Amino acid sequence: MIFRRRGRQWAKQRREFVYLDEVSVTSLIASRDGAIKETVKETLTRSSESERKASAAGPLGSFKFSAEARVKNTDTSAKEVVRKAVIQSTFRDLRTGGEEELLTSVHRKRRRYEVAEFSLRTKQDLLRNCKKLRRHGQLLRIGDVKRGDVLELEVILSADRTYQLVSAISSVVDIVKGREAFFGVDKTQYDRVVSMLEVIDGLLVGLVPIRGISKQFAALDLDGEDYLIHRDLVTPNSDLSRQLCTLEVVGVTSFSSYSRDLRRVLFADESYTTYARVESATLNDAWQPVKLANVLEKMSINVDEMVNALPSGLSAAAGGSVTVTPSIADWDDAVTRFGKDLAAECGVAPDAAALRAAAAQAAIALSADESLESRRAAFDVMVMAVEPQADREIVRRIRDSILEEVAARAAASLTPPTSTTPGPEESSRKLEVEFVAIYW
Repeated sequence: MIFRRRGRQWAKQRREFVYLDEVSVTSLIASRDGAIKETVKETLTRSSESERKASAAGPLGSFKFSAEARVKNTDTSAKEVVRKAVIQSTFRDLRTGGEEELLTSVHRKRRRYEVAEFSLRTKQDLLRNCKKLRRHGQLLRIGDVKRGDVLELEVILSADRTYQLVSAISSVVDIVKGREAFFGVDKTQYDRVVSMLEVIDGLLVGLVPIRGISKQFAALDLDGEDYLIHRDLVTPNSDLSRQLCTLEVVGVTSFSSYSRDLRRVLFADESYTTYARVESATLNDAWQPVKLANVLEKMSINVDEMVNALPSGLSAAAGGSVTVTPSIADWDDAVTRFGKDLAAECGVAPDAAALRAAAAQAAIALSADESLESRRAAFDVMVMAVEPQADREIVRRIRDSILEEVAARAAASLTPPTSTTPGPEESSRKLEVEFVAIYW
């Protein structure tokens, strides 16, 4: 195993689960321990006991009389408490039941004679210490990993690009639905995008494909064999560090097993701890999240092409108009830049106060009405403040440029966030796993 946990530190920590596969948890603990407790009974017994003793004697020693009385009272009470075992406590029993089950662990306990941190600069350094690294669990050969082995990793979690696109674009499509004419969307092209989304969503069959970028481990090709190595061992900016590949764990999760809103969990690129089982004990350069894709490709249906066509398909269906509505502040910034660019073209220096007042008026008008005539009228307010005699062709050119920039910024806000990788220059190797639990 790699990186043992420190004592019972894990058992004492508080954690919040965002995903927990109850079937996998009960299956794992049943295969290891047999019985699974459903209830826990605690009996509290309390008892008390008392005793009294008395004696007497005559005066001046003329006679003696003694009497002894013992009174013994015993009071016993019992209280029974029954607690129902929940899946979180069952997972705790699974996680703390045997450290030898973990190939990788978040809580690393350093060993006395292991290779020091940041001491490996070249591949020769690694080869020289290879046996020692493997003996102390600091280097793991992928060839030694078996399907079903357990990994605990700290990762930057995100949804797969397929789910990100379907989720994000579906939200926009729902807003446009029934308002095609209002947004200036061609109905035929809109229906085409909706059909594509329905097909891809159906192929996912209620599963959410996710990926996690490992924060601690990296992949390394060593003489034709794949290894996992802890990043703390490699000297930063060294020759060996430039040969590392980002380790990416990928897999599908069940929608119903999430206890938090998926967008909060999978669209924020936050750090989580994952407890996962190896599904395929190989490192690959690519991964197909849609499990039916291979079957469909035999029928000449390319799912990847459909997914890649979604952004352009939506753009075509929306006629460039399906965007997030800019705020008044966005419009104020845009028309202010329009005024400055127009002043520079015309060679004039308008009054700054008048320019700000005109920009505020134009921004309110632009945010209130999206018709073409209203937009031209709003920009004309800025033209009057800058140079009323400005050439209309110059006005049109600068205005169109500003409007294109506003539209591009709004479209960019619809693009799902991309995963953060430990090193932007690194390539990525993917390990397919079955996610059992995700928590922090």
